[in-house]
Amino acid sequence: ALRVVAGGRGRGRGRCFWRPSRGAAGRLGLLGLLLLGLFLVLARPASPWRRPSLSRPAAQTAFAVGKRVLVTGAGGRTGSLVVEKLMTSGRYDVRALVTSEKSKAALLRKVPMLQDKAVFVGDVTDAETMQRAFAGAFALVCVTSAVPKLKVWSLFPFLLGKLFGKKRKMRFGWKGGKPEQVDWIGQKNQFDCAKEAKCKKVVLVGTMTGTEKDSFLNSIGEGEGDQIVMWKRKAEVYLIDLCKSSGMEYTIVHAGGLSDQPGGQAPVAVGVDDKLREVKPNRRIPRADVAEVCLQSLGCEAAANRSFDLTSIDAGVALTAGGLEGLLESLEGANCDYSINPPPP
Repeated sequence: ALRVVAGGRGRGRGRCFWRPSRGAAGRLGLLGLLLLGLFLVLARPASPWRRPSLSRPAAQTAFAVGKRVLVTGAGGRTGSLVVEKLMTSGRYDVRALVTSEKSKAALLRKVPMLQDKAVFVGDVTDAETMQRAFAGAFALVCVTSAVPKLKVWSLFPFLLGKLFGKKRKMRFGWKGGKPEQVDWIGQKNQFDCAKEAKCKKVVLVGTMTGTEKDSFLNSIGEGEGDQIVMWKRKAEVYLIDLCKSSGMEYTIVHAGGLSDQPGGQAPVAVGVDDKLREVKPNRRIPRADVAEVCLQSLGCEAAANRSFDLTSIDAGVALTAGGLEGLLESLEGANCDYSINPPPP
């Protein structure tokens, strides 16, 4: 057995040295002390005063943990929040696709953790420009959309019509491509690229009102409107069929009206086939909550091969980490029905 003796005055001053103890009894005594110390360390209960762990809660299905996730439409307000949430979760190797160098610079400023080499510039209507971004991707989060732009001159006849009780329509153009090019061809290209890259999961952010033939969103654009919701709906049907034939999983989130309020506070709910639009009052859902649903969809078994609506109503609940599964349980397995107001062939 061994004993530690601290050096005092004189010989051995300022040093510690080992001195053998005498006899078998000393050896057995020290061995017993060592075993007792080991037992106390292993059996020590967690202190109630210990600082709580800040680690994330375990995902229900961590199939994408450490895998590469590509976010398209990452330069938009919702898409950039998806990138930010994926990065701060620490779970994924995040890649982002934007439409211009200007958009890339803005995204890098907003999400400083994101590396320059992780952001790609491409055109969703040209599949070849996206191939590098998809390389090695395990999952795709698609947040691309045609963006309407108000024609300012149309405000004057619209306001005059309001004043004199006459119906006038505000006119919109599109910032970039029209819905047929962006929401149909562009999304189809992305899904095909995901299949070629052997992605396992696609999360798609769409919009509510898909079952409504007279949706205001469809009226935006030239003439009677550019039918943005119908082109989105056509892309969703294509994705579902592609996943069935390829083995990929999908999650389609139809977001209601969007707001820039903080996430995790508004009461949110899920539904199908725009039935939540019948609930009054129907409020805007924070983009941050939509982004959180995208994040949770990557690791939630209940979100696999699901299409649902997401909005804010008074009877909803605040979205918490891991709370998506509980929300989806309320649907009892129901999915959106695409035979209602089917998209163009």
